[in-house]
Amino acid sequence: MATPPVLTRDWLRKPQSMLQRKAGTPEEAVDWLVEVFDRHASKMADSQATGISRQDRFGSALDDLRCGNDLSWGFPLVGSKYLAVAVIVVSDRVLSR
Repeated sequence: MATPPVLTRDWLRKPQSMLQRKAGTPEEAVDWLVEVFDRHASKMADSQATGISRQDRFGSALDDLRCGNDLSWGFPLVGSKYLAVAVIVVSDRVLSR
């Protein structure tokens, strides 16, 4: 099983097989974040899944990506699992891992 890197930029050193999507815009990247978050929200502690409003969570993500900032989220899941997602802004493209 692949493990997430400590630094967000180090996702770029991971195998391409870990790349889930190439997004052309920050909006597309946030759409992917919504999909991933919603797929795993039922396995998160309530405070992780609902502690921040969706508008704040995904609005902030969109603002960061539009400014060219990378994004890295991590959530503990039930059963000693951990969800790590990252969106890396590369030049004029946005990569989602």
